[in-house]
Amino acid sequence: MGEQPGEVALASYQLEILRRMDRAGNYNRWLFTRAESHLGRRVLDVGAGIGTFTDLAAADGREVVAAEPDAPFAARLRERFANRPNVEVREAEAATLDVEQAFDSVICFNVLEHIADDEGALRSFREVLVPGGKLLLLVPAHPSLFGAVDEVVEHQRRYRRQELSALLVSCGFAIDDARYVNPVAALGWFVSSRILRRRLLPERSLLLYDRLVPLLRSLDRIPLPFGLSVWVVARRP
Repeated sequence: MGEQPGEVALASYQLEILRRMDRAGNYNRWLFTRAESHLGRRVLDVGAGIGTFTDLAAADGREVVAAEPDAPFAARLRERFANRPNVEVREAEAATLDVEQAFDSVICFNVLEHIADDEGALRSFREVLVPGGKLLLLVPAHPSLFGAVDEVVEHQRRYRRQELSALLVSCGFAIDDARYVNPVAALGWFVSSRILRRRLLPERSLLLYDRLVPLLRSLDRIPLPFGLSVWVVARRP
């Protein structure tokens, strides 16, 4: 049997969103900068998609395993990194990875919200980390922001900082940092996804926001009670 029409439409939306986000170079480097000092030499990129953060993590010669359970995306990753010997693509969920050597860090950017059993996923991340290894986690924040884009890409949830921190601790992690980030984008998301019910992020708005990133990065230093996302650095003791 072939894919159902709904599945085809979902895959198309997911790919277009990933393509639009991949073009937001300033924004992606901003996200990656938060993680970079925690990475170590051996990195697992969970739900690697089309390889945006795999590419950044591998740029300095790190050994990166890109885990992607979706077959078409895994095929794109293999094509993109065919000439990068320090990148290994595995078509697998993180929980099913068979690893001979544990990782110094796990990148999980905008992936956990897609997983029904998020607690099980977090426990599997802990198991593949070396002692002292870091989980670099970015998830969408605030259930009140759940809107049309969340629905179309099948997000299971959005997170509150304190609840996510408690879940991580229950899974055996120590929390080094947990905060809301990207407060300006939260307003744009609310208008676009909740009020206007747009099912895709407007590309012009995204590119304009991308140009403003150098000015907005300074907000990362200010502890705020809201933001588009929750950023967490969690450590395996």
